[in-house]
Amino acid sequence: MGAKHPMAVVAQLNANKNEFILAARHLVKSGVAKTPGDAIRYMEDNNVNVPEVMEQVIISKQTKLPKEEDNEDTSTEPAS
Repeated sequence: MGAKHPMAVVAQLNANKNEFILAARHLVKSGVAKTPGDAIRYMEDNNVNVPEVMEQVIISKQTKLPKEEDNEDTSTEPAS
């Protein structure tokens, strides 16, 4: 019983190779796995849904922009 080849895991998960790599990287950066190999084994053992992990990657990279305040006079009266 050994680890599968990474491409076999990609095929098992029906994932895109690039998304698979990004998902494994995210698992390492988020502390779920310590090394890329551990991330691949984690994804294989837990049959991880790669699109869900990619959604987490996107959310982690998003930044919240402050809303712009409307400082202009919004009255409908014509200026004299």
